[in-house]
Amino acid sequence: MDSKRPYRYSTLKQVLDRCPLYRVTCVVLAVFGMLLTMSCSWVKDDNDDCPYGFWLNLRYTYNILDVEAAPEYVKDVSVFVYDSVGNYVTRIDAPQTLLKTFSHRVRVEGLPEGDYQFVVWSGISNSNYAVSGDKQELSKFRLSLTEQESYADKLPDLFYGSLSTVHYDNAYATHDVFMMKNTNKLACVVVPLDDSQEMQPDDYTMKIITANGTVNGWNKIVSDKLITYEPYTKDTVTVDDIDYGRLHGIKFGISTLRLMENIDCRLVLEKNDTGESVFNVSFPEYIEMIGSLYTNLGRPLTVQEYLDRQDFYTIVFFLSGNGLNQLLQLQVNSWRLRAYNHLKL
Repeated sequence: MDSKRPYRYSTLKQVLDRCPLYRVTCVVLAVFGMLLTMSCSWVKDDNDDCPYGFWLNLRYTYNILDVEAAPEYVKDVSVFVYDSVGNYVTRIDAPQTLLKTFSHRVRVEGLPEGDYQFVVWSGISNSNYAVSGDKQELSKFRLSLTEQESYADKLPDLFYGSLSTVHYDNAYATHDVFMMKNTNKLACVVVPLDDSQEMQPDDYTMKIITANGTVNGWNKIVSDKLITYEPYTKDTVTVDDIDYGRLHGIKFGISTLRLMENIDCRLVLEKNDTGESVFNVSFPEYIEMIGSLYTNLGRPLTVQEYLDRQDFYTIVFFLSGNGLNQLLQLQVNSWRLRAYNHLKL
């Protein structure tokens, strides 16, 4: 080899062996490159794939099918934030478009580090509902129907969820908030077993009477004032019954707020011309019979769990007797109760 010709290293190993400083520099650069590609960058932007922020993840599995249904039913939310002792801090409103963008999650930001409680409502932006209590303290929070005596409209969906005291700081965190539906729809069908006795919608009034118009920050009913829920729709209907064949009657559509096992809810049918009550029955009483029989979730349900999970009821009242003044049978969804061993009027 020519002694005046610059020495050329044939391999990277020779370079690193002969140049210790260069070797150290290469190792540092390699490690730094790996960190850049494998971990979150120190500078955050909106397009960063790394998790960040404090999030409330909205879930709605507390339904009769026990499936995730939040994307379909939870349209918008209002989050009331309280500190660890129940003092109001702030409110976060997230419209449907924002919920869709973040996969039904709500980001909480701008709070001082500390422990907080979260009360989540979906649907209270509708004019049918109003915060009626002092929201400055969680113990005094109240949510009420705007009409407190009688109600004849179709209630917009209302959902409730809460998160007990959790710690908030700048670290990434996601907390599930399980929502529960607070509104129910009832399709009440009244049919005579004797088809020769005709029924007309204008001849009868169906109503639900209960005291459930106000709830607190823990979704407990706190009002004992009776509300009369009247039909938002009524019409004639034809029922093909497995026992009695084709029957003709009246169908009433009624909606109500949360139904409770320990608060009576009366289903009442009255004749418009005389005001006479054809029947006046307690709805939770029959759910008590049904809930333990419903085992689609792999176990019997308590009365309250059935009432909270189920949000739609088809109730068929079978009338008989002269003047249709006797309730012979009652069917709630697929469960039929007969007068001689179940019905209590």
